[in-house]
Amino acid sequence: MSSFITGSQVRRQLAAMACGYFDIGILRPDGRMLFCEAYTFSQIEQAIQPLRRENARGAHIFVRPHGAHTLNLVDDLGVDAIARMTDAGFQPALVVETSPQNFQVWLNHGRTLDRSMSSCAAKELAKRFGGDLSSADWRHFGRLAGFTNRKLERLLPNGLAPFVRLHDCQGKTYDTAREFLKAVKSLIEKAAAERASRTTSGAPSAENSIRPLAEFHSNPRYVGDLHRADMAWALHAASRGLSEQRIRGEILQARDLSKKGRIQRQVDYAERTAIKAVTTVQPGVIHRIGPARI
Repeated sequence: MSSFITGSQVRRQLAAMACGYFDIGILRPDGRMLFCEAYTFSQIEQAIQPLRRENARGAHIFVRPHGAHTLNLVDDLGVDAIARMTDAGFQPALVVETSPQNFQVWLNHGRTLDRSMSSCAAKELAKRFGGDLSSADWRHFGRLAGFTNRKLERLLPNGLAPFVRLHDCQGKTYDTAREFLKAVKSLIEKAAAERASRTTSGAPSAENSIRPLAEFHSNPRYVGDLHRADMAWALHAASRGLSEQRIRGEILQARDLSKKGRIQRQVDYAERTAIKAVTTVQPGVIHRIGPARI
C-alpha cells in the first residue's frame, strides 16, 4: 500500500472517529508497547512515515480516543454480525477490516461517557453482537487503517500480512443510542444495588469458589500462553468479586515476570490485566489502583 493510500485511510478513520486527541500504540515484535499520547489529527499525519517504518519492521499500529470519549469499539466481528447490528439500529460510525472477513466496529453514542458507563456499554455491545469480551472496555485500542496486521495467524495464503482497510466511515450516531444508554445505566444501577445488598446482608463471599491461578497456567487449552491464562483467570476471579488490587497482587506473585523488564513494567502489566477484567465483568466499579495505560 502506497504512502498516499495509507495517509488517505488514516485521515478518513480519524475524521470518522471525530476526537480532539488520539493515542497511538506501537506494539513492536519484542512485545514492547510505545505510546504517542494526546496526539492531534495533524500530529498523526506528520507521524505517518515513521509509523510506516515501524509497521514494515513488524510492529502493530493501533489507535484509540484520548481521555473520555463518545465511542465504543466492538472487536472481532463478521459480516453477518455487522448486518445484525445495523438492522437493530446500531449503525457503525466506522468499520475497519483488520484481516479478510474479520472486522472492528466503532459506535458513536452521540455524547461523552464516563469510564464506568463506557466499559459497561462496551461489554453489553460485545454480548449482544458476539464481539470479543476481552476487548470490551472504555479505552481499548483498535487498529489504524492503512497499515498491515502483523499477527502470524492472520497471514494470507501467500505469506504476506493483510492490510487493515477502512470500510464504512460516516461517523454518525447510531439510531438507538438514547434507548441503549438508558439500558446500560439501568444495568450499572442494578449491579451496584446487588453489591450493596451482598455487603449489608453479610452473605458469604463467592471468593471461596475462585480457582488458583496456577491451575490456569497449567491448563493445556492455553498452549503455554501465560498472558491468555492470566487474563482468563482474572476474568474468572473478577466475576466472583475479587478486587482489582487482589487480582493484581495474585498475578505479580504467581510467576516470574522479569522478562517484562523493570518492576514498574511488571506492575503495569498486572494492573492492566486486573482493570480489564474488572471493567469487563463488574460494570460501574470505580478503579482504585490507577488507570491502565493500554
